[in-house]
Amino acid sequence: MIPIINFNEMLPSGRPLVLGLGVFDGVHLGHRKIISELCAMAERCQAVPAAVTFDPHPRAVLCPSDPPQMLLPLDERCRLLRCAGAALTGVIPFSSEFGSVKAEDFLDYLLNSGRFRLAGICVGSRWRFGYHGAGNKELIQQFAAENNIEFIPCQELVINGETVSSSAIRRSTAAGYLEHARSMLGRPVRIFGKVQHGNKVAGAVLSAPTANIDVEYGVLPPDGVYSGRLKIDGVMYPAAVNIGFSPTFQVNRRRVEAHVLDFSGSLYGKTLELELLHFLRKEKSFSSPEELMQQIKQDIARVRTDFANEKGEQ
Repeated sequence: MIPIINFNEMLPSGRPLVLGLGVFDGVHLGHRKIISELCAMAERCQAVPAAVTFDPHPRAVLCPSDPPQMLLPLDERCRLLRCAGAALTGVIPFSSEFGSVKAEDFLDYLLNSGRFRLAGICVGSRWRFGYHGAGNKELIQQFAAENNIEFIPCQELVINGETVSSSAIRRSTAAGYLEHARSMLGRPVRIFGKVQHGNKVAGAVLSAPTANIDVEYGVLPPDGVYSGRLKIDGVMYPAAVNIGFSPTFQVNRRRVEAHVLDFSGSLYGKTLELELLHFLRKEKSFSSPEELMQQIKQDIARVRTDFANEKGEQ
């Protein structure tokens, strides 16, 4: 059974759709290239460009023992697709039943769903779909020719010798190559999560209260201290970010702590977006809270410099 596409916006009456299909996790520069091609196709066809994603990630359903760590929550994924030029965004709920649908049947559904008129399809040239991944650009090309619709297999984007992909961004971030990950994303690496109560050591001992973030989306780089930006109610604030075990205080689990500058108020329970700008230093154990506080002052000075050098939100 093929689930319907849940569109986030009202479908236009009288105008056909061209569909950009993919998971689009990260909405990186390669994905934005697909949306750019989709918008050009829409103009030629006098159609509406619609980006359609799948949620949850197909691999999380088909290979539950090895699910990918998603880079973005679904609502942010759709927002960025709209920012890239998609007039409509749609979500297909992915299930094991849907995973058993033949590629040809999925294409027939897109053509004959009755909800919209299909004028074209745009995908990444290596995109695979359908049962056992049997669907590919050659199958879509044949389907498009038989049904008089347009088709564009968008060539992958290569940056610094590497094909831009969500997997490459995950690998680069986990290895600590934030600048390379940023070059593929077109924006800083981000993590998303809810603020939880911590040990209250920072506020009580260091006079430096932190937001302890339980990461739900995004990949963490290696342990250390980073300059960052934290979005609170739509406003970006500079933040000194510690990832690791806080060895001075012998914390027994890995944490993400963001010391937010120039902000007062409670953040507990809020889901926040944190950008990681630059690596500052490795974690280390200090002989006293006072020595750590001196280091934090140096970190904060560098955080303010990095924050000032950013050219606005992307």
